[in-house]
Amino acid sequence: MNFKNDDLIWKIIGEGEFCCFKKNSILKNFCKHELNVTGLCSKQSCPLANSRYATIIQQEGVFFLIQKDQRNLNFPNKIWKKIPLSRNFGKALQEININLAFWPKFFLYFVKFKLTKLTQIFIRYRINELKKNKRILSK
Repeated sequence: MNFKNDDLIWKIIGEGEFCCFKKNSILKNFCKHELNVTGLCSKQSCPLANSRYATIIQQEGVFFLIQKDQRNLNFPNKIWKKIPLSRNFGKALQEININLAFWPKFFLYFVKFKLTKLTQIFIRYRINELKKNKRILSK
């Protein structure tokens, strides 16, 4: 699939009203797709309309770098390449730099930003769980 097909897909789902993940507001259009790297509905950040895409997900406390591979678009079970990241935040950022070295700066920046946000959320969640367990044990 080439970039002309990406443009065609974006014209159908992005400019029209055919995307079920699009949420309209007064100022901006948001995207509720779990793999969207920015949360905004735009051609550059749409995982459906790009044949080359990267983002971060978290499953059971482990962060993964997810890359959409252009060569495997004809095989739906092999489209996404899942790369586990280190638990150490600094090492995880280095792994992102290595894996996305030749990608557009947009993806490099927003993937790092999403990793930072998810890490902060995960730390906050763990602190709240520890406080809750401490309160239960002290009663």
